[in-house]
Amino acid sequence: MVFHHSSNLCAGTRPDLRGLVGAARISFSGIRRFEWDLEDLGAFSPLWLDAAAIYPKLFWRSRSGAAQTLAIGELCGGGLRDLLPLLHGADEGVRLFGGERFASSVALSGGWAEFPERYFFIPRAEIIHASGRSVLAVNLAGGGHALDELEDWVAALSVSPPPHQPAVLTRWDLPNFHQWSLAVDAALAGFAAGPLRKVVLARRSTLDLVEKVSPHVLLTVLMAAAPACFHFSFQPSASAGAFLGASPEMLYRRIGDRLESEAVAGTRPRSLDAAEDERLESQLLKLSKEQLEHRLVVEALEQTFRGLCADYVCDEKPGVLKLSRVQHLRTAVSGTLRGAVDDAAILEAFHPTPATCGSPVAEARQFISQHEKFDRGWYAGPFGCVSRDSAEFAVAIRSMLAKGSQVEVFAGAGIVVGSDPEREWFELEDKISGVLNVLSA
Repeated sequence: MVFHHSSNLCAGTRPDLRGLVGAARISFSGIRRFEWDLEDLGAFSPLWLDAAAIYPKLFWRSRSGAAQTLAIGELCGGGLRDLLPLLHGADEGVRLFGGERFASSVALSGGWAEFPERYFFIPRAEIIHASGRSVLAVNLAGGGHALDELEDWVAALSVSPPPHQPAVLTRWDLPNFHQWSLAVDAALAGFAAGPLRKVVLARRSTLDLVEKVSPHVLLTVLMAAAPACFHFSFQPSASAGAFLGASPEMLYRRIGDRLESEAVAGTRPRSLDAAEDERLESQLLKLSKEQLEHRLVVEALEQTFRGLCADYVCDEKPGVLKLSRVQHLRTAVSGTLRGAVDDAAILEAFHPTPATCGSPVAEARQFISQHEKFDRGWYAGPFGCVSRDSAEFAVAIRSMLAKGSQVEVFAGAGIVVGSDPEREWFELEDKISGVLNVLSA
């Protein structure tokens, strides 16, 4: 059940949420959801998160683009396994949002120091925008209800100015090209010694901007530049940075007992020239290096489905996922879950994938921990939402950590037999070119 009020609220006008909730005269246990249509006059924007004074703050938009969600405040938070039981007695529409870091072998460091290792939460309030309509949703649990801060948020909503795109002042990469080449050579030597077959090595590019910028400004311009992606941001506290990105890759989607996932691996750039773009696509479909990188991901994905599902189907041949600046091989897999498998178990089975780690996973993780000189933090981890009847997670790639006037941009490349350090380096450049383009425009 959801209590959807017939009266509308207006963005920029302070509502009396306490009075509206009290007027319902409904006693309840568990988590109750109250909703109001929100007249926003076409002003909805991720920048509305800047108007909120409470944390955490989160933005989520599925790759399908069906709805955009702003979420603020914590009604309850913690690990996914601990929070899932709360959904069973909650109203329809209540969702958990969050994610976790790529690996938990070492303590979070650098810009990630104020981020939790893993964190999910049921927000105190959400604004969901879909099909030109906005809805304010407030989640409440039994007991007193502090609604003043939520009223302040609605009152502060207004038309946001066009996002200003800050220019880049300086840039430095970790690893640099020399260090990168040594790591790739070490991986190639590891393949010869076995059993390592693939490892995904990453790079952190630190950009100093000419001015401080809201992470939600960066998110807004990134969404416009990469529309056919998952879009997300998460800021755990006022003093922490914000993790945000535009990922092309789904980790998994569950609708009832139906499970879907995909292998996205193997990369070539795009071209504005149609003939050249077709040639690059042909290379992607024929090059043995790209095919090997992709096949290892597909094999691991099929093994995961065999462990979780009573039956599954997999594309016979990979297709091509075309994005604005790069194109990838893509193979879809779907199946029917076997028995009662909760989303905590599903997430644990899928993460990390060979697309962001390597194959075999255990050996690849060990190689990464020995050779990468920075903390990935939440980069390449799972990020998404879970409801009682469904769940969807993106792989948090094509992402960045933003704080003040500094942005750390992350990208990775799959290294297999036949990889060349220089070519893989330029693949990283292709992957972050969208970010560099929106910051330099």
